[in-house]
Amino acid sequence: MASKSLPETYKAVACTKPNTPWEIVDMPLRKPGPQEVLIRVHASGICYSDHLLKDGMWPGLQYPRIPGHEVIGRVADVGLTTQEAKGNEGRFKAGSLVAVGWNGGYCSRCDNCRKGEFWTCKNGNITGFTIDGGYGEYMYAPETAVIHLDEDMLKENTYAELAPLFCAGATVFDAIRTSKWSPGDRCLIQGIGGLGHLAVQYASKMGLVVYAVSSGSSKRDLALSLGASEYIDSSTTNVVEYMQSLGGANLIICTAPNANLISAILPAVAVNGMITLVSAATDGEIKVSNLLLNMSRATLRGFACGCSPDSENCVKFSTRSKVKAMVQEFPIEEFDKAYQGVIENTARFRNVIVFP
Repeated sequence: MASKSLPETYKAVACTKPNTPWEIVDMPLRKPGPQEVLIRVHASGICYSDHLLKDGMWPGLQYPRIPGHEVIGRVADVGLTTQEAKGNEGRFKAGSLVAVGWNGGYCSRCDNCRKGEFWTCKNGNITGFTIDGGYGEYMYAPETAVIHLDEDMLKENTYAELAPLFCAGATVFDAIRTSKWSPGDRCLIQGIGGLGHLAVQYASKMGLVVYAVSSGSSKRDLALSLGASEYIDSSTTNVVEYMQSLGGANLIICTAPNANLISAILPAVAVNGMITLVSAATDGEIKVSNLLLNMSRATLRGFACGCSPDSENCVKFSTRSKVKAMVQEFPIEEFDKAYQGVIENTARFRNVIVFP
């Protein structure tokens, strides 16, 4: 039972079983359990990977499930253990500005956590997949999943503009930050969408020379305004030949979830370059030449979103460096429309559900 200052129920979007329509449901509001935080949600960004839940493509899924892993809101209540834990004094005060991303918390005890690799926790959760997420007026989050934010971050950003930073932003920010490169290196960003429009900003702010790639000329002006040094229209230019004429891309960040497009752009990599895949391409296999990797001594790696401390670093960099997500806001009643915009690639560039 919720406290007297909170409602008895709250509205949320749920997937009740694979390959069925989304449903808006009424959920009972309970007291948060031990090491759990109840969050009053203000905005929740829609991610392309949500289709993995809807289409039943994530291993071990249990239904019904509330998705949503780009969440920002305020602390409404905390579990007793969290409240009393040493070191938590003041961290979970009612009304504090917080967020939750892809990583749904970690145990701090398993071998991976003891190595500091919290995002690979053997007992960890994925927000909106193994635990309920933030497409609702409220959500429950393990305390280790909670991202702590400064109020100043809302001075030049809305809740909706900050929400995408906790998956899309954090993913490409850390993918670039942890890749092998030097200031002034050539960075090829494949795709100018929800992830790509943020990747262009991060890469240019970090000192890379950014080449933004998309099909058609409609995103040229936008890419240049976001910090790209050049825009390459893949419908009229052979991207691989052009980049190799410059010496190749020292870093390639693949953000568009299309296996064929990713496969085609890999040979643009420079000698000793790195290719980092951040998209969730499920439309086929990505094909890469073993000889290409051998002879160029290139590195090919995948990259998934990190945990709460990583997201805190990302949002600090974003707000201080004026990196901004471009969003369209929708009420929960228009969730289907907002979701379809993401799936059909018509979102410009992140659709966000907002709650009054």
